[in-house]
Amino acid sequence: MAFYGPIRLVGFSDIPTLYRMILPERGDVYVMCGADILINGLKTDLRAEARCPICGTVTRFHVDNRRIEDLAPKDPALHVVELEQAPGRMSIKCDSTHIFDKKDCLTKWLSNYTGKPGLVISLPEYMDSLNKRPPRKVSPA
Repeated sequence: MAFYGPIRLVGFSDIPTLYRMILPERGDVYVMCGADILINGLKTDLRAEARCPICGTVTRFHVDNRRIEDLAPKDPALHVVELEQAPGRMSIKCDSTHIFDKKDCLTKWLSNYTGKPGLVISLPEYMDSLNKRPPRKVSPA
C-alpha cells in the first residue's frame, strides 16, 4: 500500500498496469484495476488513463470533486466485481474489473470470461454510486 501525502492509495502497483493515475505533485501512479482509479478519486482529484484489455485503446478522464470529467471516449463501460468481506468492508476482484473503451470489446471479453458475474456500468454511474455509499474500507481481492 502506498501513501500520497496524508491519504492511502487503494490498489497501488509498483509495476505499470493498464490503469494509470496522474496525481498533482506526485505524477504517475499505477493501480490494479479501473475501479481503483474511481475509489482513489473519492479522496483526491486526479487525471487517469485506462487501457482497454482487448484493443489497447486508452480511455482518459479526470476526477474532480468526486465527479468524472472530460471522459474520452464518451461512453466506456466498467465491468466491476465487488465482494462484500464484512460489514463496512468491500473488496474489488481486480483481475475481473476492467474499463472497456467500447461495447464490442466488453462483449468480446465477456464471451470468454468465466469468473464471478460483475456489474456493467458507466464510469459516471459507478462514481455516483460510490459517492452515495457510506465510507468503508476497500481492499483488492
